[in-house]
Amino acid sequence: MNRIAIIGGGPAGYVAAITAAQQGKEVTLVVEGPLGGTCLNEGCMPTKALLESADTYELVKNAGELGIRFPSNSIEIDWEMVQKRKKGIVSTLVQGIEYLMKKNKINVIQGRASFITSHRLRVENDDKDKYEEIEANKVIISTGSEPIPLPFAPFDGSWIIHSGQAMSLPSIPSSLLIIGGGVIGCEFASIYSRMGTKVTIVEMGEKLLPGEDEDISAVLHKELESHGVIVHTSTSVKDINTNNKKVFLDKGNGCFEECRADYVLVSIGRKPRVSGMDLGNIGIGFSSYGISVNNQMQTSNSSIYACGDVIGGIQLAHVAFHEGRVAALNACGHVTHVNYQAIPRCIYTSPEIASVGLTEKEARNKYGDIKVGEFPFSANGKAVISNKQIGKVKVVVDPQFNEILGFSIVGPHATELIGQGTVMLHAEITTDIMEDLISAHPSLSESIHEALLSLSGQAVHT
Repeated sequence: MNRIAIIGGGPAGYVAAITAAQQGKEVTLVVEGPLGGTCLNEGCMPTKALLESADTYELVKNAGELGIRFPSNSIEIDWEMVQKRKKGIVSTLVQGIEYLMKKNKINVIQGRASFITSHRLRVENDDKDKYEEIEANKVIISTGSEPIPLPFAPFDGSWIIHSGQAMSLPSIPSSLLIIGGGVIGCEFASIYSRMGTKVTIVEMGEKLLPGEDEDISAVLHKELESHGVIVHTSTSVKDINTNNKKVFLDKGNGCFEECRADYVLVSIGRKPRVSGMDLGNIGIGFSSYGISVNNQMQTSNSSIYACGDVIGGIQLAHVAFHEGRVAALNACGHVTHVNYQAIPRCIYTSPEIASVGLTEKEARNKYGDIKVGEFPFSANGKAVISNKQIGKVKVVVDPQFNEILGFSIVGPHATELIGQGTVMLHAEITTDIMEDLISAHPSLSESIHEALLSLSGQAVHT
């Protein structure tokens, strides 16, 4: 028997399936929902489609600044068309994965999988009286994650919603209360505020995007407020009354506030999907934080691997891609390890935010006295031409060896620019190597080089 079974068809699962098939294995992929998982169907891709519509709407509204006039001065959002386009993009990409499954001769089975033994799975569909059993040498678990509800106010899909529901609303809401000022919350605030929705964000932490550089997130905070977003930091939700649709906020120091909104979007995090697989039957260690694995993605059962959101860790699709590949290669007999050295973090707000490596605060805590270089997009010719001067590039460096420790970018096309920083950290490049770099002019990427040069006082354009 030369078979590998994979549970879950999201970024980690389908990449693991393709990798195993490329190694000559007979692969069965069990998926409960559509191929592509949350990322493709309810997360990364559809939200970016909505953001593209919001970006275009904002660009057209401000086109007069670039000398483009609309005589009628009437610009409207066709929400039905926005939704249709979003669904079309998702459908096209799902079909692409379906094609890859056929091309690689992967057997895709629809249903819910659970373990009978380490080498035998039971797969059920909606008809529980009918099931099939699958045998495999190795099994890879990649069941992903799901939104975490408020313990005192679960999702009802009509007023209290999660991110998957927030992108398919019947119309653009007049008001939206977002609980959680992390990546998901800020992206939806950026979408709907620019489409005319009155958005309020409630964040328990002292700032938006708690894991990102303080002055980088401050730029986004200011921009969101410029679009009318009301931001409550250091604030918690005390209670939610679903009958009269009121949310009660605790702002600390005895201050309370009452809010109303058409919808309440809860974006306080995601939890691994570990239930329903009978993991206890096969001795796999797991908790509410996910399945425990080593750096080869192997669980406490040597025949079982796990990867992606289900292991807890870093819940990003590109990390899941990498983990899925590593899990599959090891399951196929190779020996390889996950490399978490340089993972880009991308936030598709307006302006975009992207980072890799350490923030300034993290670097100071670890290394003490560090060097910080910055360059503003207001001094970059391409950014000025594009009318997108808000933001900057920031780099932190170890002063002893001049090793680049981290990049943080807020501004135009930050999620594309961060690729350069990712390569530098991955290759452990030092700043002296980058001094002779020649960047194309005019380009946004010049700002990265200028930020590096500013470390030694050699930046030219600021």
